[in-house]
Amino acid sequence: MSKKKSFQLKVLKEWVVNALKTRNEPLNIKQISWEIGLKGSQYRKPILKAINELINQNFIIRSQKYKFQYNEPQNIISGIIDINKSGHGYVKVDAELKEIFIHRKNRLNSLHKDLVSIQLIKNKRQIIEGRVENVLKRTNTKFIGKIKIKQGSGNAFFIPNNQKIGSDFFIPQDRLNAAIDNDQVVVEFTDWPLSAGCPFGAVTKILQKNMDLKTVIESNIEISNIRNTFSKKIIKEVEALSTTINQKEIKKRRDFRKDITFTIDPIDAKDFDDAISIKYLPNKNVEIGVHIADVSHYVKSKSEIDKEAFLRSFSIYFPGNVIPMLPEKLSNVLCSLRPQEDKLSFSIAIEINNLYEIKSTWMGKGVINSNKRFSYEEAEEVIKTKKGEFYKELNLLNAIAKILRTHRVENGSIDFERRDIAFELNNKNEPVKIIQTNPLDTHKLVEEFMLLANKIVAKKLSSINTSIYRIHDVPDQEKIKELINYLEHFEKNKIKAPVSYKNSGQFINKLFKKPGKGVNKHILENLVLRAMAKAKYSTKNIGHYGLGFEKYTHFTSPIRRYADLMIHRLLNAHLNKQTVHFLDLETKCIYFSNTERIYIDLERKINKFIQLKLLENSIGQVFSGIISGVVKWGIYVEIDESKAEGLVSISDCQDDKYYYNENIRAFIGRRSGKKYNLGDRVLVGIKKINLFTNEMDLIFTK
Repeated sequence: MSKKKSFQLKVLKEWVVNALKTRNEPLNIKQISWEIGLKGSQYRKPILKAINELINQNFIIRSQKYKFQYNEPQNIISGIIDINKSGHGYVKVDAELKEIFIHRKNRLNSLHKDLVSIQLIKNKRQIIEGRVENVLKRTNTKFIGKIKIKQGSGNAFFIPNNQKIGSDFFIPQDRLNAAIDNDQVVVEFTDWPLSAGCPFGAVTKILQKNMDLKTVIESNIEISNIRNTFSKKIIKEVEALSTTINQKEIKKRRDFRKDITFTIDPIDAKDFDDAISIKYLPNKNVEIGVHIADVSHYVKSKSEIDKEAFLRSFSIYFPGNVIPMLPEKLSNVLCSLRPQEDKLSFSIAIEINNLYEIKSTWMGKGVINSNKRFSYEEAEEVIKTKKGEFYKELNLLNAIAKILRTHRVENGSIDFERRDIAFELNNKNEPVKIIQTNPLDTHKLVEEFMLLANKIVAKKLSSINTSIYRIHDVPDQEKIKELINYLEHFEKNKIKAPVSYKNSGQFINKLFKKPGKGVNKHILENLVLRAMAKAKYSTKNIGHYGLGFEKYTHFTSPIRRYADLMIHRLLNAHLNKQTVHFLDLETKCIYFSNTERIYIDLERKINKFIQLKLLENSIGQVFSGIISGVVKWGIYVEIDESKAEGLVSISDCQDDKYYYNENIRAFIGRRSGKKYNLGDRVLVGIKKINLFTNEMDLIFTK
């Protein structure tokens, strides 16, 4: 009975608030009763109880002696809510304002990543706390998880695999669609009335028990609402595009076709959006050309292709699969800078003297004809063996790139040593092997010239009122302090902190060169990465901290990034003394940044699935690894062989009772004094792998 009353009270409160919002004027109890359709004296007491609770919660106020009205919140702001595993939420509105804490009881009916409006409320502990007033937009409407049917009642619930979603779902029996207990399914959100304790959903797909890569990619594309088909209108537009270049168009452009030109890309790439040329000048200087596919020539603003490209914003790359931003005819044929074909470009020509100094730059529309398509490995082989096609040119470009990189690092660019993993797939596109890759000189060669081109364009466009910048804020000061505290435990002398966090790049680079005795460089780089802000797009330039650049943008990948396509249009207009007006440009930048984060997280999720999938048959086996993270609930270990990360729960460490020392990020045995530190090498056995949640449980072995 009490549950029923509680439920009725929730409903009444919702009805009362809605009535006062709708009328937007003070109402007495009788008027409220009529508005919500509960006429009669028998309803007076429960309505009054609802009113009193709403007054205590500051939702309504007593405006006159016997009248009440909705209390329009004064401090309403909006943002994306991030929910943790405990059910509490955090909303970060902007860079200046700290995260706003949302207690789980104040989340209303919000789910992880929803756009919400919140009212700031007081807090005794001097932290900013808020209450969700309204869910403005459901960011995610589909979820993957497990069906649980309560025995006896027949009630079905859906438990999301992602514990941060914020709630289980109630699934009506007629919405189970043949799903049974413990099935892994895709569920679609249908409703969450304020009067209900949890959201309602419907099963849209039952997933197979033995998850493969194809199923995982397809199901994640579905739940992320990723656009992966092109409409008939778009296909019709693409088919109408000519594959031949008009001679009149070529005459408008600078002709680079006689210059030695080549592309350097991954071995399986098809969308070559950048090429590099080299020309020896009479004054003994060289001219380096950075040529970018002229996508804006083919993709006209406000066309159907353009609208779809904006919505996608990026191409997404999965092992053995790609969801392109542009249709294949554009990305792989018309715009792709394929060898032995005339191609339209947006080019930057950079004159460099024998001291590797930049003497002049030119930028504008061009036409090129690439002499050769190199893979990174092929170009690297030419440089190392000092023989092969275009050795002289590749060697000179490599020498210039090394000088550019040295100068960049000296000026504060963070010198990360990247380690990537790739996957070998069989003829069914299923992973069979993990390949660890180290950066080649040719990776760095291409990177330096693309960074330089982006920097030159950013500087050029900074003279106009509106542009798009790729910005990267300074690191989190508290996390840098934590890093210094951690390192001091390995050093006899205290580490001198950077004077200014804006100029701390040199400090971090010194740490990378000499990490200190006992410090693992790989772990050190991970700690620095965690302290870093996320790079994003903005019309408000604050510089790019990670690169050490005052101005930076994205110009070099218009086939796979829409922001680059917009930069091409802005730059072309500026060079031709025209004006281009983009409405709500900052809103577009926010959209690009949010979309990019979704895609990055998804790509990482798929990669982690593959890493664990390849270890699925290794349960019980022992592997060597490195402690990559220490948290209150356990120890994360990265396995050497696959770079897969798993958790050793501290409750599974039975040889002693361990306590957590937060300052040095270590667990210490109370009896033995044994330590588990970040960066320690350990042996672990695989206890359990859950491919649906992307989790691996490990145990220490002797």
